[in-house]
Amino acid sequence: MSRTREVITGHIGLLLAGSAAYSMSTLFSAMKPVLLTRFVEENGWSDGLAGVAVAMPFVGIALASLLASTLAVRFSLRALALGLGGILITAEVVSALAPGSVEVILLAQLLGGIAVGVLMGSCSRIIATQRTPGPLFGMVDMIAVLLMSSMIALIGAAVQLRGLAGGYGAAAGVALVLTIAMLAFRDSTPKSNTQRMAKPLVFSARALATVLMAVIFVTCSGLGFTYMFTVAQNLGMTYAEAGRGIGLLLLVSAGACLAGGWVSSRVGPVRPLAVAFFACAMGWYCVIHAGSALQFYVALVPAIFSLQFNFPVLLDLAGSLDEDGRWGAISAPLQTSGFAWAAILAGWIVGRYGIDALPIATGFGMAICLGLLVPIARFRHHHLHVSAVR
Repeated sequence: MSRTREVITGHIGLLLAGSAAYSMSTLFSAMKPVLLTRFVEENGWSDGLAGVAVAMPFVGIALASLLASTLAVRFSLRALALGLGGILITAEVVSALAPGSVEVILLAQLLGGIAVGVLMGSCSRIIATQRTPGPLFGMVDMIAVLLMSSMIALIGAAVQLRGLAGGYGAAAGVALVLTIAMLAFRDSTPKSNTQRMAKPLVFSARALATVLMAVIFVTCSGLGFTYMFTVAQNLGMTYAEAGRGIGLLLLVSAGACLAGGWVSSRVGPVRPLAVAFFACAMGWYCVIHAGSALQFYVALVPAIFSLQFNFPVLLDLAGSLDEDGRWGAISAPLQTSGFAWAAILAGWIVGRYGIDALPIATGFGMAICLGLLVPIARFRHHHLHVSAVR
């Protein structure tokens, strides 16, 4: 308990900034299911076009990985928060003013996603260079997940009152609050960054395997999320009933984020990741093949908790790849983009092979992650051995 208090009190500003940056990405997640339906109802868009519109912020987050590591060492987090937070707020306001324009929505949401991706990467780089990165990643991820429940309710209520314009207007207000929260961290651009920028980023097999594993895990573990309500309805549950149960599980699962960060700091990332990969595959298999509501909810526990548990572990692992945390800055937005690829891939799989194919695809993805974990573990063991000798 004293260790937890020490981590919190020593990094209050960083926790606020990191939680705000990560909450910007969960804001997109909260908007996705509500706006997906509303685009079809209000604008008459096809399901495919609506899907692209709600996935566009995550595409932007993925593209931000090309900029994050460079901008994170050139500018202070406060400067990035002011500039990129302003871009995000503007993107949501513009979307609220022209919710029926395909071009405006796609471009504005793409730019907003890029802004959020860079901010996530910048915060991840700073956290990765701290003495206790695992618990810090767990805390910021936990807070972002907790806030997502209230953001879903807020966006839903705004859309109910004012349609798409109300939803994007509410998102602009949330973005403003989160941007202000990021300013709580008063960092400055270190003088050593001049030398750091001169050093080229080292691409290694371990680094590439780590980032690839993170993207594959988030993508494949998210396949079942897209069709959770479909499975629930097939079991005789109403949308409202399933929403209450799933919402409660998501709220409680926030604790798994904190657990993942602490476990990673104590026993390392390899064994926890391996266990969570297996739990994820088994959980989603049981969810899709559940024969009752009770079986459905019980199976969702390992399915959902494994994602929340692994997210900070994967961030911690990526942040340990270099002393400046630049790989952490690259990995964070790419890892988060897995939520977009999951929705796209799940739709293709179900349309072609049916919903029963989802757990097969998830299991295949987890097997790939386990395969990538083997060389990562070997490289990590070698690195630790060399460090100990030195």
